[in-house]
Amino acid sequence: MIDIDVKTLFLFSAATNIFIISLFVTYVKLYKVKNPIINIFLLARVLGIIFLMMLSLREGLPKPIGIIINTTVILFVVFYEIYCIAFIERKFDSKHFKRFLLIPLFLSIILSFFSTASVSNRMSVVSLSAAIIYAVIAYTLLTEKGKTKIQHITGYLLVLISFVLLMRSLGAFLGVDIEMTSTKYMLVIPLAIFLILNFIIPLLLLFILKEIDNKIIENDNVKLLELNKNKDKFFSIIAHDLRGPLGSLQQIGELLWLNKISEEKREKLTDALYQNSKNTFSLLDNLLKWANANSGLIVYKPSKISLHKIVLNNIRLFNAQVRLKNLELRCNFEQELFVYADFDMIDTVIRNLISNAIKFTPNGGKIEIILDKIDITNNTCTIAIVDNGIGINLDSQLKVFEIDTLISTLGTDKEIGTGLGLKLCKEFLTINKGTIWIENNQNNGTSVFVSLPIENK
Repeated sequence: MIDIDVKTLFLFSAATNIFIISLFVTYVKLYKVKNPIINIFLLARVLGIIFLMMLSLREGLPKPIGIIINTTVILFVVFYEIYCIAFIERKFDSKHFKRFLLIPLFLSIILSFFSTASVSNRMSVVSLSAAIIYAVIAYTLLTEKGKTKIQHITGYLLVLISFVLLMRSLGAFLGVDIEMTSTKYMLVIPLAIFLILNFIIPLLLLFILKEIDNKIIENDNVKLLELNKNKDKFFSIIAHDLRGPLGSLQQIGELLWLNKISEEKREKLTDALYQNSKNTFSLLDNLLKWANANSGLIVYKPSKISLHKIVLNNIRLFNAQVRLKNLELRCNFEQELFVYADFDMIDTVIRNLISNAIKFTPNGGKIEIILDKIDITNNTCTIAIVDNGIGINLDSQLKVFEIDTLISTLGTDKEIGTGLGLKLCKEFLTINKGTIWIENNQNNGTSVFVSLPIENK
């Protein structure tokens, strides 16, 4: 029989682990990786070093204590490393991690009862426990959707390792007496497998990380191309809509400059000039805000703000238009309603929604801003801008928020709209963790609902 210095191999393996830890720390620092699962992998490597050092010094520890510590550490090392491979692509969830952590914890408790058993029985139980952990993770890798190709290959590898460990467990249990199961070789063979896995698992993890990065880049490129396509279409529509009112402004200016028109016609042209300039300014103002929001120039600064005050301020802002169309515009909730959001963004949302309601409500109509509900469970409150105007069909209710579709409808007094305002509202509400939707009223008109968080949670 060959005399093998097992302690030297243990220490060599520990040194290998130190080298691998150094490589991963360099990788994390170099690429600024902020994935808690990588930290778990590094923890597994540190535990691996402790395990190997304890194996090399095990004669200096009381036998039952040394056995319990060794078996517990090795199970947690196995679990940590293959957990990293199985779930590296997902966002770290502490509850999910703790749920899986019960597996090695439960097996460690069972193994503690075998600390005084014979070598063959201990080998049998430890091998079986490790096989169970490998089998559970292999099942996850092979059945769960969204795994990468390398993760699937790793799943089959873990099935093979689990099968080998089961055979080893069975051989130890049956007490197969062959040279390969002698004391020294029993130490060397598992260590040789452990050394091989020491190199294979980090390589697999690096390949999986690379594959995930490539997949993210590919998905981002697809999204970017789609976004650019939608934005190109969006701006072409905006350019077309701007061309109309600007052309009208030019024509009206030419007619007024000629001075060969009656006072009555001049008054009508002046009114048309005012309406066109107002609509064009509104379009450009919304377009600028939308562009700033998408380019990150608008900074999201949430705070506790009074929704009631924002509504009242905007009602006062539209007093002239309300009187012109003889409308009834009022806020029907008196209480101080506070939400957690960005003041400027929500002010823009409310202004756009009230402007739309005025535009599509006929002379003598009614517009109410009501408190629909306060949902303490979901930490939200919902208000609604309710009018008795011309309404909006079901197909348009969904399309008005889509970036690649602009629905332009004339108001009750032939006011020109571009449909950009509602897209801006959705953009700002999404940033503020809010939602917006439209419903038709039973009789006539439209209700636009806005939901916002009450507190910062």
